[in-house]
Amino acid sequence: MKRNPLFVLICLFIVIAPVSAKDQWTKVQSKNFTIVGNASEGDMRKIAFKLEQFRQTLSMLLRKASISTPIPTTVVLFKSDDSFRQFKPRYQGKIKENVGGYFLPGRFTNYIALTIDKESVNPYSVIFHEYEHFVLHNNLARLPLWLDEGLAEFYSTFETDGDLKVNIGVPVIPHLYQLRVQPLLPFKTLLSVDTKSPHYNESSKAGMFYAESWALVHYLMNGNQTKRQQQLVSFLNLLDSGMTVQEMFQKAFGADFTTVENELDAYVRRFSFPVLSLTLRQQLNTEKDMTATQLSEAELQYYQGDLLFRLGQLPEARVFLEKSIALDSKFATGCVSLGTLRLAQGQEAEAEKMFQSAIETDSKNYLAHYYYAAMLAGDEKFDEAISHYKQAISLKPDMGLFYSDLGYAYLRAGKEDEAVQLFQKGSSIDRKQSHLYRTLGYIHFRRGEVERAAGDAYNYINIEGWRDEHSQYMFLLWYFSLRQLKRDDFAKTKLTTALAQLNPTEWPFAVLQYLNSTLSLSDLLTQAKTNDEETEAHAYAGLDLSLKGERDSALEHLRWVRDKGNRRFVEYQMALAEIAKLEGKSQTPVQPSVP
Repeated sequence: MKRNPLFVLICLFIVIAPVSAKDQWTKVQSKNFTIVGNASEGDMRKIAFKLEQFRQTLSMLLRKASISTPIPTTVVLFKSDDSFRQFKPRYQGKIKENVGGYFLPGRFTNYIALTIDKESVNPYSVIFHEYEHFVLHNNLARLPLWLDEGLAEFYSTFETDGDLKVNIGVPVIPHLYQLRVQPLLPFKTLLSVDTKSPHYNESSKAGMFYAESWALVHYLMNGNQTKRQQQLVSFLNLLDSGMTVQEMFQKAFGADFTTVENELDAYVRRFSFPVLSLTLRQQLNTEKDMTATQLSEAELQYYQGDLLFRLGQLPEARVFLEKSIALDSKFATGCVSLGTLRLAQGQEAEAEKMFQSAIETDSKNYLAHYYYAAMLAGDEKFDEAISHYKQAISLKPDMGLFYSDLGYAYLRAGKEDEAVQLFQKGSSIDRKQSHLYRTLGYIHFRRGEVERAAGDAYNYINIEGWRDEHSQYMFLLWYFSLRQLKRDDFAKTKLTTALAQLNPTEWPFAVLQYLNSTLSLSDLLTQAKTNDEETEAHAYAGLDLSLKGERDSALEHLRWVRDKGNRRFVEYQMALAEIAKLEGKSQTPVQPSVP
């Protein structure tokens, strides 16, 4: 049979044509970022340089902000949208195709993932927006949402012009459209929006909120010949002062809401948004600050698996991470990641083996010690857990979470004094750990250290604001601490403030109404529908009556908590402490709950 020459040529090509080379993954390390990926080394260096420039620009404009954090940032850079696709976020199980990049914050590592393929979406605006959030949240506890989103949008269009010049505040096209077709929100509405507000959560309203937030920040930063720029910095410095928004605004800007609202309206009507150009203090030396190495196959599998794990794609992540360990069983970082994944899947025994293996291979891996300590604490092996928590702290002393978790291990082991010291240390290192103030506040109150309890409760509210789920309880702690300090008039004033700020539809708002004498005690108890709510109602009623000198009535309610209340609640411990005080007895030690 005669063969077709073209057929033979095609077959020959199929046999001898070389298989396309496997993607080579590289790691470029700059001063503040780790960049890994399958893009070219040149592209990776460009990304690192751009991020370092952005970071330096933030340090210039936010001079009092701490740009450095104990949490490292890893950038995963893909050479094409096709290679990035598997690592894009999902919504309802489907890949979000239009994503060009994203920022993924974490307790111990931040990830930035993006592709240099810009055909569909420019990823930089997302990266700069989210990195700005990260920096702001590391420095400011009570950041109003308009300012948080406005600054992030303002910086999202960051551009470089050569090695030293950068542009800030380039107009955002979708925001310009919103400002043209929609009227501005009233100033009081804009400044009061929070994460529970319709203007943040409803798509039909959120567009205008973002646009006006951007416009206001743009005006304060770039408008009026930048005359209000330093005033905005002053406003940022006042955020932790405990003042109301109106008070901070007046002090920082020397003007009331109406004045600045009229200025913003005029600024938007002119529809001219100047760009701020800055010259960096010094040129970044890329050759000096950056190194490049080739990733091993085990490292390559780890980075892909860890990123998928952080995205919540556990089955896919497990395939990569298990392959990483199969390639290099002594790769401690991979062992830790696989261990945390197995923990997430409820496979505690397998997770424990991974953490033990990581410690045996690399005794200086602080995350291996931390996770292993957490597992030991969960099994109530407190002495061993405390030892490994201490190891983690010695290796990474700037991580506030390590101190707080060691404190909880001490607390559960019955060593309250040691726990208090660790909680105080943890809160001083990382003020964002507001839960430590809650824990400390209840401990101090139960011990009779009410001045410290009042400070703890105030700090919590100052950090989280009034709309947090625990804020009503923290106010009650603050209120009763103030009354025990004989600061009744101040407590009454703050009660009026709390009633105006807190959500009246949420329990325990009824307790505040009772304390304000706008709800009778019998009505308070009627509104308590569950045993949990009854525990709280009787406990706070007992504390109130005790402070009023009505000993017998107070004991009636406090003993109800002791006999029928939920023993896991902090109010149960508060009731026992008050009973002991009223009966003149030393309190029987109880296992403290962790609020």
